[in-house]
Amino acid sequence: MRKKHIIFGGFDYAVRWEMDQNAIWGGIDYFVDNDPELVGTTYLGKPIYAPEKLLEEDRNNILILIGSIIYHTEIEFQLRDMGFEEDVHYKWAIGFCGDEKCARLWKHTEWKDRANNEKNLKATEEGEEVLQRLRIVSRLINYDKVDTVVDICAANGRIKQFLPQRIEYIPVDYIKYSEETVVCDLRKKEFPDLGRFSAEKLCIILIGGIVCAPDWKWLLQKIAENCDIFICSHNDFVRINREYRRTSFNNNNAIFNHQIVLEMQKLGFSMTEAYDCHLRCVIMKFERDRGRQVK
Repeated sequence: MRKKHIIFGGFDYAVRWEMDQNAIWGGIDYFVDNDPELVGTTYLGKPIYAPEKLLEEDRNNILILIGSIIYHTEIEFQLRDMGFEEDVHYKWAIGFCGDEKCARLWKHTEWKDRANNEKNLKATEEGEEVLQRLRIVSRLINYDKVDTVVDICAANGRIKQFLPQRIEYIPVDYIKYSEETVVCDLRKKEFPDLGRFSAEKLCIILIGGIVCAPDWKWLLQKIAENCDIFICSHNDFVRINREYRRTSFNNNNAIFNHQIVLEMQKLGFSMTEAYDCHLRCVIMKFERDRGRQVK
């Protein structure tokens, strides 16, 4: 039996103006909402119920997709109070990548799509602003401790020009940009085999790439298993405007910087440096806290 797909909230904006209406019509069973004026009505032929409707369902047979962008935290607390668990019974709808029943609710642009994602690809592969970000990242690496840098979502590996020649550089991406590129698709939970390296001498960098992993917690877990120094650059979800979400969204998740920090703390790392880069992203450096026991 396929799970019922239910959207909770989002009529404040996202349901009507950002979501793919065909995906709603084809994959959503019904809505729930806290607005009494909406309860008892329909949208795209789908009924809108009060949240209590969820308590009538088999919890093993539902996926609740939080539709609101602004009020997602309040809805999450409400679902927790009802006994539902994140990533088991519910998730934020904009981070939903689709499944066998329901397509993505936000129209998605594939990263390597040169026709529809030309601007982002050009900025990454050639842009001066990205080059400045890579220069900053290169300054955060502990060259007195590190002899290898693994670059996850490396694209064409432009950071290499800023690294000392003695550093072994390993670019990783799902597109084979060069003969050096180790091909791994984060969407399929593929991660490079780094077993031959010492974690104490390995630095992993992830510059803007965490958005490529549908299961971003799995990605951070794999990174934490393999290195003592991790540098992450992330364009916090709060900086993504409505029009971009509606027309050009190519993320496979929707996360905030504080979620990355909290997850790395759980994995036994401390954030030792952090910098804003041109009001567009934050560059965060994490180092393993070997004096702390990880639960």
